[in-house]
Amino acid sequence: MKKIGKLLSLVLALAMVLALASCGGSGGGSAGSGSAAPAASSEAGGGQSGASGASGAQDGCNVDVSGVDLSGKNLGYVTITSTAPWGGRVGTEFVRMAEAAGAKVKTLDANTVADDVTNYCRQMIDAGVDALAVFGGDPTAMVDIAKECKEAGIPLFLCALDVDEAGRDCATACIGPDQEQAFVDIGKKIIDDNGADAGCNVVQISGVPFLKDYQLREAGFKTAMAGSNYNLYEPDYAFSSRTDAKSAMEQHIQADGDKINIVIGYDDDLTMGAVDAIQEAKLGDQIKVYSFTGQNDAIQAVKDGKLEMTVMNRADDIAAETCVAMDEYFSTGSTEYYHYTDLTYITKDNVDQFIGKGEF
Repeated sequence: MKKIGKLLSLVLALAMVLALASCGGSGGGSAGSGSAAPAASSEAGGGQSGASGASGAQDGCNVDVSGVDLSGKNLGYVTITSTAPWGGRVGTEFVRMAEAAGAKVKTLDANTVADDVTNYCRQMIDAGVDALAVFGGDPTAMVDIAKECKEAGIPLFLCALDVDEAGRDCATACIGPDQEQAFVDIGKKIIDDNGADAGCNVVQISGVPFLKDYQLREAGFKTAMAGSNYNLYEPDYAFSSRTDAKSAMEQHIQADGDKINIVIGYDDDLTMGAVDAIQEAKLGDQIKVYSFTGQNDAIQAVKDGKLEMTVMNRADDIAAETCVAMDEYFSTGSTEYYHYTDLTYITKDNVDQFIGKGEF
């Protein structure tokens, strides 16, 4: 994997250069558990994604924002990245929904540079925004930001990823699913499908190693596998590149193709790169693939038998629920800390309900 390591180092270096060159851009994950059982069938609201429905959200969004009023509010939104498909959509939809509710939104994109999330949050605090929403802030670093927001009287809304416990009394709300528990559930599903004593060899295709959401997903999966005799390969990090994910899988196939039984992908866009490599090697009947996000080509891959499962984690649900939490806070002076968003487990048993209903 030396070639992949070198390539990823170059990708990270480039991301840092871009972050230093740019502090703007439109925005775009773990809170408590709102997940359904992995085998459960869950209806997705609305029809094809892309058109705005009566709720003010994209069709398929499960959160009604039609009563949200953010008129006259100046909001700040800071994101770790706006270029990854799912993460970018959190920001895009938050900005769209908040502005539709009457707010003005200023966004800053850290381009995967974790320290810039902290720096940009401080810029928003200094600017005196009425509320600050953050996607992908490091939970430890966000402790200081939460305290500074409280001191400045600015409510802090954490999208998809919580602050460490030391800052929780200072933050206003955390919105999203429990990603660690989701991957415990996915791991249990894999064991149920293949047997606890199957001794399967498992390739892990992950994203950005220093982002907490990927760390939580990996931790949940490791917890689920702890009671089995499965062999977990060390995670391959493809950052936001499907091409790099495919290359990593190709190298695994070249080295251990006849030994690989399972692939766990921590994001559909990356997982589908691995699926491409598996299909080209004609190993689709041998290697079972499980994933997370619920994007359209992954849902179709479940239908086509190329993927065992994907878990739909709707970015627009998080964006919409953030708007709901803000409205409640501005209207009443408080809101619940955890605003849970749902996950939907999509397998061959219920996939027909979701064809074409992913967010992208």
